[in-house]
Amino acid sequence: MLAGFLMSLTFAHLISKETFGTYKFILSVAGILGIFSLTEIGTAITRAVANGFGGTLKQGFKINLKWSVGMLIGGFGLGIYYYISGNNVLSISFILAGIFIPITTSASLYAAYLLGKKDFRKITMYGTIRNIVPAAILILTLFLTQNLVIIMAVCFISATITALVLYIITVKKFQKENDKIDMELSTYSRHLSLMQVIGGIANFIDKILVFHYLGAAPLAIYAFAIAPIEQLQGGKKVLSSLILPKINGRSFEELQKSGPRKALLFTAYALSLAGIYSLLAPFFFKFLYPQYLDSVFYSQIYSLTLLAISGTIFDSTLVAHRKTKELYVHRTTMPIIKIILFITLLPIYGLMGLIVTHVIVRSTSGLLGYYLVKYPFKN
Repeated sequence: MLAGFLMSLTFAHLISKETFGTYKFILSVAGILGIFSLTEIGTAITRAVANGFGGTLKQGFKINLKWSVGMLIGGFGLGIYYYISGNNVLSISFILAGIFIPITTSASLYAAYLLGKKDFRKITMYGTIRNIVPAAILILTLFLTQNLVIIMAVCFISATITALVLYIITVKKFQKENDKIDMELSTYSRHLSLMQVIGGIANFIDKILVFHYLGAAPLAIYAFAIAPIEQLQGGKKVLSSLILPKINGRSFEELQKSGPRKALLFTAYALSLAGIYSLLAPFFFKFLYPQYLDSVFYSQIYSLTLLAISGTIFDSTLVAHRKTKELYVHRTTMPIIKIILFITLLPIYGLMGLIVTHVIVRSTSGLLGYYLVKYPFKN
């Protein structure tokens, strides 16, 4: 959160809205390219390691790298397209994304392995390094140049080198671990990743739509409106990571009973956090981001998306017990609704249409998760 905050502060004060909007557009398209890889292999690795398969880190690295060839092809395809169109900045950026992101995501699987081992001390230490080092390098770069090609190159390369170093350290640390591999790792990873294809598109298409329909400057306003809440959403990701290995050995019937009570506690926490943020947001932006005061009201409404944390326990329950059919329903229905609302509401209500869509989808996602846990499909 600190690294993200410092980067956003640097971007806000050192580069224009148009440049920042283009930067976010590149990252969003790169994110959609990521659907051509095994985006959820980390979850499968965590589960496998928790069940005693010590050799899944190297196995996962090779599998993910092999399945990322689509991203490499997509990056070069977009690079050639924008080169022909005369936009060298986007051309070079997408080629760099296609080369480096597959390596970064494959090396970053060390975190999923450590999570399966429940080695939270190393997860914390390595995670801090992985966030701070690339952020520090990027911030230093922004002080030296506003050339977007150089900024994107530094962004991708620094992330790749940091992840690779941490991957190598983890491999050496656990080289005496049993080398058992999970024969179902690839299959389960493909299922989990296939479920996330539509979700992956839905997670990034909003920024692409804003860039193409409204321009780079409105995208910058939108990005700063959602950025503080997305940083707070990082707690949801941590919570999800902690829940999975802990519930892996508990029966599904037990989790059906305990899940709703925990979800209500998470809901109360999310509403309290959203209320506090809404009160502080005007002062926060006025003091730190005076160039983006137009983002304040959007950000206050967007804070209601913190309600998504309430569904964490249900999603983790479905993953831990390999409820594949239920996961397909949960991870495709909500993203489809989100994309439809994006396309429908953006032309009518502009940025507010996107903000309202996020609130509707994230607030109701937990309800669908609860229903699927409470009433799972019959085998």
